[in-house]
Amino acid sequence: MTTQVSRFETTMERIGKWVERYIAPPLLALGNQRHFNAIRGGLIRIIPLIIVGSLPLILTNLPFSGLSEAMKPYADPLNKLYTMTFGFIGMLLSLSVGAEMARMYKLEPIMTGVISLVCFLITNAPVDLQNNTMPIGFFSASGMFSALLIAVIVAEVMRFMRDKNLTIKMPPGVPENIAASFSALIPMFVLIVFFWILRVLLGFELTVLLNKIVSPLLVMSDTWYAVLLTGLLLMGLWFVGIHGGSLTIWGALYPFLVANLAENAQAAAAGLPIPHVFTEPFLFTYGIVGGTGMTLPLVLIWWKSRSARLRQVARLELGPGIFNINEPIVFGSPIVLNPLFFIPYVFGSTTLAFVYGYVLIRLGWVTAPYIQVPWTTPLLIQPYLSTGGDWRSVIAQAVIIVITGLIWLPFAKIWERRCIAEESVMNTTEAK
Repeated sequence: MTTQVSRFETTMERIGKWVERYIAPPLLALGNQRHFNAIRGGLIRIIPLIIVGSLPLILTNLPFSGLSEAMKPYADPLNKLYTMTFGFIGMLLSLSVGAEMARMYKLEPIMTGVISLVCFLITNAPVDLQNNTMPIGFFSASGMFSALLIAVIVAEVMRFMRDKNLTIKMPPGVPENIAASFSALIPMFVLIVFFWILRVLLGFELTVLLNKIVSPLLVMSDTWYAVLLTGLLLMGLWFVGIHGGSLTIWGALYPFLVANLAENAQAAAAGLPIPHVFTEPFLFTYGIVGGTGMTLPLVLIWWKSRSARLRQVARLELGPGIFNINEPIVFGSPIVLNPLFFIPYVFGSTTLAFVYGYVLIRLGWVTAPYIQVPWTTPLLIQPYLSTGGDWRSVIAQAVIIVITGLIWLPFAKIWERRCIAEESVMNTTEAK
């Protein structure tokens, strides 16, 4: 039996090293790429606005008939609040990503963000002077990808012109804010005229073209195999000690997660079927309950363990685990780089739970999440809020916690016996 276990552990260790050698480096390189970093930073900066903008969706989709009827007279004002916040996510991203790019290049963030916003408006909302109107169709998720590209172009042009001394330089005694304004004057003129020629004179619709290019990727991101691959990458990276979330959920995938969530919110506000599964609240509803790897059951398994180390780790983890933070148990057990835990951690927990949640939603048994809530929202409350009060999603989350707990149980008990044996040897040695 011991030989079989050691062979198994050797195999798992080889797999872990393979992930560390071949999978992790390109993902780390992508995660450290400056444009991805700026885009991720810009998206993260508007999360509070997304959460506030989601509140009207909660109030207009209350699960109790009495409360729902009471809120009907306020539905129109609340939907306007949603539209002016979450519904303008594309426009707001042009500002936040532009500012993030500016910080990275040591440009003036406010000025760069404002120029990005103006160029976005020229590209997506040319004013109809006869009727004094401005189209806002691309202010929402449908304008997200053009907002990201425009912000990158603006920052790169401003950096280039600064480095080539193609800016107005003021004398040393001039206040900093005035000097920054004049320094941005020539780049601003070049960029605004460029996008004006492109959209107004030539009639080129950048956003329409980008949406056609990105559309197949959005469709692919919302499939079961994309969910499966996300789980495997996320957990494989975490297993070798690399923060998988920063490279997957909050990395290359984050624009797609936000775009899908925004379209879900639009559909819910319009009373239409919710189209997408793959969103950030979906991940935390089904696969990252108590943290990556669904490790909360380990707290119960080891709570009264005869191993002092595991018992202490379990008690340290209880508080953070309720809020989906599990570094104490991941590194304290340890789970990271522990061959025994490779199968339950990488395959049998989060990855399995992602697929489980995807299947339930596609079968129509639970509502797809369409409301952004903080990722630290405690278990059972998170699914209720993110689905607009669907109690079935709460039950579904409880079920997957039990399932993953049963998967964890035999592996946790094997590791517990080893820890007890090691501690016993140490205690005997110290006694001598």
